[in-house]
Amino acid sequence: MSNQKNDTKIKSIVARILLSLGILGGFISFWYTLEFTWTPEFQATNLPVGPTHSNYHAFREALLALAVNLLLVRVFIKGATIKYEAWAITAFMAAFYYLGWWAAWPIWGYHAPNLTAELNHVMATVGGVIGLIMFRPNKECKEYL
Repeated sequence: MSNQKNDTKIKSIVARILLSLGILGGFISFWYTLEFTWTPEFQATNLPVGPTHSNYHAFREALLALAVNLLLVRVFIKGATIKYEAWAITAFMAAFYYLGWWAAWPIWGYHAPNLTAELNHVMATVGGVIGLIMFRPNKECKEYL
């Protein structure tokens, strides 16, 4: 096997390992977020529009998290053969998904409820972002999804 083919194969393996960590962390976060849907303690009891509105938002967030992680699964499966447009859509969605975890901290001081959740978010973000970057296809590729 030539050095270039070997390097490409190693890069693909490393990218898939990183994406695996990102996807695992994302699915863990998805499940814990989904649990807030039926958790009475998560209700906003003083909210005039109804105490279960926060549960509804947890459900919506969980489904969006599921969608982004399924896009990451597609990148994992397609690997280096993914088309640029599909990769770009996934990267766009992932950027806002991860920003949702991290941007609220410096703006409002909001963060994950405990250290375990924070570490899960770190694992998911680092694995997801670096794995995506490693599978970034050539921009000149004119093929579609």
